[in-house]
Amino acid sequence: MMKRITTLAFLAAAMAGGGVAPALADPAKVRQAEERQPVPFAEGARGKPALLKTVKVRYESPPTRVGELQKGWLCSPAGDIVWNAKLFDLFSPYLRKTFRTELEKASYPVPRVSDAIFEEKKEKAPVASELHVGALIKELSANFCTKGSDGALGGVHMKLFWQAFSPEAQKVVFETTTEGSYQTETPEKIPAGEFFARAFAVATRNLLAEQGFHDAVAGAVPPAEAAVPPERLRLKGVRPTEESLTSAITTLRAAVATVFGEVGSGSGFFVTQDGYLLTNQHVVGTTRFVKVRLASGRELVGEVVRADRGRDVALVKAEPPGVKPMPLRSGEPNVGEEVYAIGSPLGDKFSGTLTRGVLGGYRTLEDKRFLQSDVAILPGSSGGPLLDGKGAVVGITTMGLGARGIAGMNFFIPIGDALAKLGVEAE
Repeated sequence: MMKRITTLAFLAAAMAGGGVAPALADPAKVRQAEERQPVPFAEGARGKPALLKTVKVRYESPPTRVGELQKGWLCSPAGDIVWNAKLFDLFSPYLRKTFRTELEKASYPVPRVSDAIFEEKKEKAPVASELHVGALIKELSANFCTKGSDGALGGVHMKLFWQAFSPEAQKVVFETTTEGSYQTETPEKIPAGEFFARAFAVATRNLLAEQGFHDAVAGAVPPAEAAVPPERLRLKGVRPTEESLTSAITTLRAAVATVFGEVGSGSGFFVTQDGYLLTNQHVVGTTRFVKVRLASGRELVGEVVRADRGRDVALVKAEPPGVKPMPLRSGEPNVGEEVYAIGSPLGDKFSGTLTRGVLGGYRTLEDKRFLQSDVAILPGSSGGPLLDGKGAVVGITTMGLGARGIAGMNFFIPIGDALAKLGVEAE
């Protein structure tokens, strides 16, 4: 059971500290969101169980003030409430349960939870794959007035950007923005996180009020969307030069970033000045937004704009990184050429690691072409570039067999194949 945290104790930890804001004209009030009725899901109808897979947040530096903490019977100012990791930790444990509860109320299918200690193997009817739902908290406001042992009164308002991702189709099938709020004018003896959870519940009900989300759960795909192939995306990169890799290594390493995806981190590299970055699909996972950390330590939010699970490639768009992108080689390298890999093996601590080897051959595994090389790679190198002797990208790191006792058996996706699968043309 989660430990109950008093409103005053936790919000004090989330305060900016020091400064005291002037008293509010109307203590503890927040903007109220309109609440809509969910589109009903026919009881017994088949659909994809919806699972809240991830909730993303964005923090600013310095932290943004989102409201005021007051205390006492006169609701005297006690400090600012700021949007930071401590405040998110307050209510994040409530979100998945709240999401599931709201879906159950509206008869939407949810992932099965068994109370059985032992599971017997039985023939089961096939069920639809899950629908992964992600939320990005775009706006948040919260005001509270604590009344000691009597509890607290106050309110929370939040705006969320939602996306529903189909792992089966490997694409986002629905997205929208909703708001939610909760306000009380009399003290309540509830954990502080419950105020946020109730606002989140309203935002979830407003998500269920969207016909598009209902259709995504039901497995319906708009005919127009299914009929239109993805447009070719033209990216303006940089041309390879005659400069050797060793003389340009500082610039090349700056173009390689650590990508923090759904379950861990990997590598990626910028191919345009306006922030397009290539990496592996297994690095980003099923999430739509990832964190991109540059070699300088600067962090960017990246959006996964295209991905291909079968070829294990993904294209991420971040804001301009302020670094020179990597040139892409138009032709394929010859067997025996020296090649170099740059990445973040074993995590961000070893970002920018450079290793050297030779191109050992071209291999076809499970009907997919790979470059084979003895250049050293480790977990975390995935998604990084494989370069020729002049610093032009010839491949993308994807997997190695060295950990299984087979030295020199590391594999890379040819850069031409990666771009073709993503529907990208490099100018």
